[in-house]
Amino acid sequence: MKMNLQRGTLLLTAMLLVGPTSAFAVKSMVAENCLGCHQADGSTLRGFMKAGSQTDRSFAVQVDNDVWDVSYDSSTKLAKNLSTAKELADGKLIMVKFREEGGKTVATELSYKTPRSFSDPSHVIEASELVELLKKDPAKANYALLDVRGVSYFEEGHLPGAIVIPNYRFDKYKDRLPKDKNTLIVTYCNGYTCSMSPNFYRVLTEGYGYKNVKMFASGFPAWRTTGEAVHTEPEFVKYVMDSGQKDAYVLVDLRSADKAKAEHIPGAVNLPAADMKAAWEVMPADKKARIILYSDNMAEAEKAMRTLRVNAYDVVSVLAGGIQNWKAKGYPVASDQLQAEVKYKKQLLPGQISVDEFKAIVKDMPADKVVVDLRRPDERAKGKIAGSISIPVDTLDTRWTELPKDKEIIVHCQAGPRASVGFDVLKEHGVKARYLFAAFKWNKDGTYEIKAK
Repeated sequence: MKMNLQRGTLLLTAMLLVGPTSAFAVKSMVAENCLGCHQADGSTLRGFMKAGSQTDRSFAVQVDNDVWDVSYDSSTKLAKNLSTAKELADGKLIMVKFREEGGKTVATELSYKTPRSFSDPSHVIEASELVELLKKDPAKANYALLDVRGVSYFEEGHLPGAIVIPNYRFDKYKDRLPKDKNTLIVTYCNGYTCSMSPNFYRVLTEGYGYKNVKMFASGFPAWRTTGEAVHTEPEFVKYVMDSGQKDAYVLVDLRSADKAKAEHIPGAVNLPAADMKAAWEVMPADKKARIILYSDNMAEAEKAMRTLRVNAYDVVSVLAGGIQNWKAKGYPVASDQLQAEVKYKKQLLPGQISVDEFKAIVKDMPADKVVVDLRRPDERAKGKIAGSISIPVDTLDTRWTELPKDKEIIVHCQAGPRASVGFDVLKEHGVKARYLFAAFKWNKDGTYEIKAK
């Protein structure tokens, strides 16, 4: 009832301030979930950037069930480092101050919500607490674990039971959110310095009204150190397999020799879980080798993973759902074609570009290549590659059509994760692209250094 009264007050305020004949007098001006902190003043909109609405001179704001068409010009005060509304993602929480001019809504100021700069420890869940939570049935305990990194990241390795809703593609995946606003939502990304979980926290609580959100702030890197299970999706294995880079991982069938010989995933080597010491002895010397284990018994596979982890192999995971899930997706199986020995070769994953090749491209800028910078406008202001195009990653789903169709697109960000997300987007749209998975260090004079990961 209180919320309805606030809404009525909001509409009445708007009518008093701009007149009952105004075209927008009956529209909501402040999103319902924003009313706890913000009140209507008759000249300010608070809502979401509407999907795909941005042009060089206009955009639309979604305020609950109402849509405002807004124009802007060179006199509009834009948030620091913004040059156009197209640099703001669909679904971004925004604030627009406006005036009515000739029957149109004209923006005088545009700003947006940034990730929280300070995280209250009460909003954070630690690894030990998360381990206990994941022992419970999500439906009965009313919780959801959200991986807010990219789809490729998720498919390569994620926490058991996690659902992927990429932070930088939130609008595309938001229908996966729990319907119950009281559900405990736990988000995770790539660790303490990763801004994706803090941004997701703000969007869920301030934008969508979720009451019980926590961040697993230490994220996926910390989870790996616990020795707890990490799951790899069949899609990752199939994608790398189809690329021809079959030795980019070690795929291990943990079942008995008879079972494995009769039916197995192509490229697998049979190392039965009954003797994990023998399996460990034939693993690659490179402790960073990507090792994926599978069985028809998930508990057996997770126990085997633990054995390799405590023996210093860092990048071990279990195929989610085992061979049954692989077959359920329609992926091929083989008979009596097991690998005779473990083979592994450190190499780039499909779609990645080496630091050396990237440097050569930015030096010469070949006519058949385009370099796209996926960082935020404020990051680009600190330094940029001459000749590169700026398209923040969370706008790429709608702005990819701005890129030339006859050239290869090379994307980079600050540290690699957003470049991976950008590659996902371009791949889905059929764009020829590669991405740099490396970290930049920008100097005050605009020069930079790149460090491979």
